[in-house]
Amino acid sequence: MIIETTTRRQDATGAKRLSIWRRIRNKTGAIWQRLICSLSNQRRRLFKRHLPNYVVITIDGELRERDPETPWYYDFLPGYRAPQTIEGVQRVLRRVADDPDVHGVLFLLKGAAITLAQAQNLAAIFDRFRRWSVEQSDRTIAQQVVVYVEQCSPSALVAASAADKLIMAPLAEWNVVGLRAAPLFVRETLARLGVEMQVVRVAPWKTAADAFIYDRLSAEAREQYAWLLDSLFADVVEGISQGRRLDAETVRSLIDRAPLTATEALSAGLVDALAYEDELPALLGEADKPATLKAYRRVQRLLYRRVHPPAAGTVGVISLIGSIMPGESRSFPTPLPLFGDEIIGSATAQQLIRAARQDDTLDAVVVHVDSPGGSALASDLIWRELSLLNAEKPVIIYMGDVAASGGYYIAAPGRKIVAQRATLTGSIGVIVAKANLQDAFAKIGARRDEVKRGAHAGIYGDTTQWQGDLIERIEHTLHHVYDLFKQRVLEGRRLEPMQLDELAGGRVWTGAQALMHGLVDALGDFQTAVEIAAAEAGLPVNRRIDTVIVSAPHRWLPPEPLTAVQSLLAGGRSQQLAELVGFVLDGELVNLLEREQVWLLAPYLPKS
Repeated sequence: MIIETTTRRQDATGAKRLSIWRRIRNKTGAIWQRLICSLSNQRRRLFKRHLPNYVVITIDGELRERDPETPWYYDFLPGYRAPQTIEGVQRVLRRVADDPDVHGVLFLLKGAAITLAQAQNLAAIFDRFRRWSVEQSDRTIAQQVVVYVEQCSPSALVAASAADKLIMAPLAEWNVVGLRAAPLFVRETLARLGVEMQVVRVAPWKTAADAFIYDRLSAEAREQYAWLLDSLFADVVEGISQGRRLDAETVRSLIDRAPLTATEALSAGLVDALAYEDELPALLGEADKPATLKAYRRVQRLLYRRVHPPAAGTVGVISLIGSIMPGESRSFPTPLPLFGDEIIGSATAQQLIRAARQDDTLDAVVVHVDSPGGSALASDLIWRELSLLNAEKPVIIYMGDVAASGGYYIAAPGRKIVAQRATLTGSIGVIVAKANLQDAFAKIGARRDEVKRGAHAGIYGDTTQWQGDLIERIEHTLHHVYDLFKQRVLEGRRLEPMQLDELAGGRVWTGAQALMHGLVDALGDFQTAVEIAAAEAGLPVNRRIDTVIVSAPHRWLPPEPLTAVQSLLAGGRSQQLAELVGFVLDGELVNLLEREQVWLLAPYLPKS
């Protein structure tokens, strides 16, 4: 009792100091902000004639969710170009919305490749931009979002449909042709090479290794594809029908006719006009006065700067992107089979989460998870750190394109989970696979000659066949891990065991389906997650919230146990290439594949 009272006093003293520091920081920041805004707006008055009618944003490749954390000197490296992000698009739109003299934004889609979940995020940002422009600039009419399409993915066209005006190049194509999943099965190919893949799983819908052990879709896989495509296709139809104000049946019939020429799309009401890029000023302006169009980078310093009220609080942001594996996080210039080009290392994630836990300036934390899964051990280590963090401050999980298998495991301790409608999630199950190369070695005249101690010493060997007591031991460990996986979900989601059994088994769900099943709490984008985090932290509603990236600490942070009171209150490219070579040649890739209970989502599941 004495210990608890002392701890409470220390917590109260720390909270008081933090409150005083925050008031000083807000007041200092407000003074500085007014000075910067005043100087900037004076400059704007001098050069106001250079302001455009429309600020131009070009999207010409893949779009990431969040800005990557890179060293400051990257901006000065020859040829370096920061990736385009949804976070960056929202930041630009917020700046443009502040200016009362800009009519709107013009997006040029030149090879834009985005997923359906990202398209839904962009549509939400378009709506938010229109609202900002009215609320912040005392407008009666919102600023416009105009999209010009030369070439883009079908999902990008879904996002473009949410614009106020959609213009297409005369020879462009409306290519929303529907959704298709067609995995390639290589069991017979491997057999001809003498390779036997042995797969053990405790979940029939866990399809990550089906391509190696079957010749066609299993009944469970076919059923799963059906419900996923039904949900995603409904999202595509709804996105286009709402944006273009067409009824759903009309949109379905147009998709069945696609690909459509630009002229056919115009006749069907899918686009508003056809034009070349040089014709856009006349099309967007008045009869005798073409609109002026300028890229954001040319005018960002001319845009009106508005003094915003001080932030009511601060939300930290941790991004966990890639396959989950033990050790340090890595990124590779060339994607690895099954694992992709980014790996979330449990050691790196632990340090990030501990840094957020020790940062008293953070009122809450949003964890952005975009992962198809990975190592069971690494996932559990990250789960533990997030559980400890959530016991001290609210942790809100925001799911990107994919947060399934191990990606869902690390989401389970979140106080609330936010997903987009097209997010792929769930896949609560465990699988382990190993190649038996004995016949393959025989084909080339190679053989192993072994000496061992211990009955199971060769259990993960590349010439060992799992059978008898070996496969019993493998199945036992998988059942143990699977039961723990379900226990984590039961604790985090407060579901009944029988209810979870109907949702687990490796089944994959879209975000919309996961919401109905209680696997997530809300549908929305990253901003939705921030707003929920602020509410969970008890911050004032309708006030600005600062978001800060949680960076890796400069020194190693040891683990910290929860105190009694806290428990009660809980309720570079060359470098990348070198890492890739070392990762493969050191045998680390083989060890991860053969010696881990692995949770991976099938790589060929539909994302758009």
